[in-house]
Order: sequence, then C-alpha cells, then structure tokens
Amino acid sequence: MLNIQNKIILTDLLTRLEGGEVTRVSLKRQSKFPEKDVEEAIQSGEKHGILKVLKHGYVQKSAEKVEIYEEDYYSSVHEMLGCFYKDAIKKSGDYIISRTARKDTKIAGRWTRPDFTVVSSRKFPYIRENEFDIITFEVKRPIDCEAIAVFEALAHNSAATRSYVFFPITESDLSSNPQGDRIREECVRHGIGLFLVKDGFKLNESHIVIESQRRPLNPEKCSQFLQNVLDKEELSTLTTW
Repeated sequence: MLNIQNKIILTDLLTRLEGGEVTRVSLKRQSKFPEKDVEEAIQSGEKHGILKVLKHGYVQKSAEKVEIYEEDYYSSVHEMLGCFYKDAIKKSGDYIISRTARKDTKIAGRWTRPDFTVVSSRKFPYIRENEFDIITFEVKRPIDCEAIAVFEALAHNSAATRSYVFFPITESDLSSNPQGDRIREECVRHGIGLFLVKDGFKLNESHIVIESQRRPLNPEKCSQFLQNVLDKEELSTLTTW
C-alpha cells in the first residue's frame, strides 16, 4: 500500500514524466524531495504499476495520475494529534484520540460526524473539578482546503466543547490559498479553531494557528454524542478516569 509521502512524490514525478522517459538520476535531481524518498517512491511506483523502470536507468509513467484521498492523511493526522496532546496534557490528565470518520455509528450525515474526536480530562491545582473536553476535528486534503470545511466543523460543535479544522498544509500554503483569508475569518467568526502542519510532506508536527472558543459542556448531549461515535473499549476507558 502506498503511504501519503509516496503518493505526494509520485504525483510530482508523473508531472515531470509527461514529456516522456527521464533518467532516475535526473528525477532525483529535479525533485524538491529528498533523494532517498524519491528512490523509495520510484520503487513503490513500479511495484504498483504507476511507473515503469526501463534499461539504462530511464523511467516512464504507466499511469496518468495517483489518486490521493482524505483517508490517506488519517494515519499522519492521528500521529500528529497524539504528539500534540501528549505534550499539551502531559501528566495533568488523560486523553484518548479516536478516528470517528466513517465509523459504523448511530450518527447520520457527513456534516454531523467528525473525522477525529479527542476526549480529555485534566486536573488543575486548587480547582476541585476536572476540566473535561470533547474536541472534534474536520480533516481535509490540501486540494479541499476551503471555507466550507469551517461550516462542517461547526456542524459537530453542538456536541463538543471545542472544534477544529485540520488542514495538512503550512501557513505559507494557506496564505497563497485564494480562500485563505476567508477561512481565517470564518474560523474567528464561528469560534472554530485551525490546525496546520509545519511540513506538508513530512507531516510529523502540527500546531494551532487559530484557537477554538470553548463551549460549555452539555452533559446529556455530550454523553449521547460519545456513545454514538466511540467504540465500547474507548467508552470503557472513559469510565476509569
């Protein structure tokens, strides 16, 4: 199976091969990606019938394009959220991160089911009760980073204390996006937070660009939401906190 980094590189290589076969060495030199990653992508591309490696070090394309789906980003997003909340929560509480997109849940409609849900409980000195948060995430591919994503995140905000859109792009990418300014404006207007990444290829570190506004927790509605989107093991974990 091709990982997201291989797909990103192969998309670039197919563009460079539109004029015909090119040597392996030239592809590595022309590419903006590390040579070892390009080599891995070429091997994966040949294995999956996307590229054809010829004699004398030449490479040609065997497919017109590589399909990149939103789900291709989920593994990296899960790992980045894990690192972010491990650092944010530290030893002050507990958290779980659940991929809730397209789960067999009782929630109907694509605009009411978040792609990821984080549940956290933190204890603060001198404060009697823990801070309990339900945090939802709407993830988009770079090509789909549009203002409508903010409204999708807003749709699940009624059962969450915080909601974010997660774009696997950099701040520079967002600034060059024709909808970049509107995305920021709609996030601020509706209290939706914005996560971006430090590197759109490595996808190994995320950060908050716009903080979400915290909503009061509605115990009945939030409890029902968790019951609908989390699996039995995750729900069981919550009862131990």
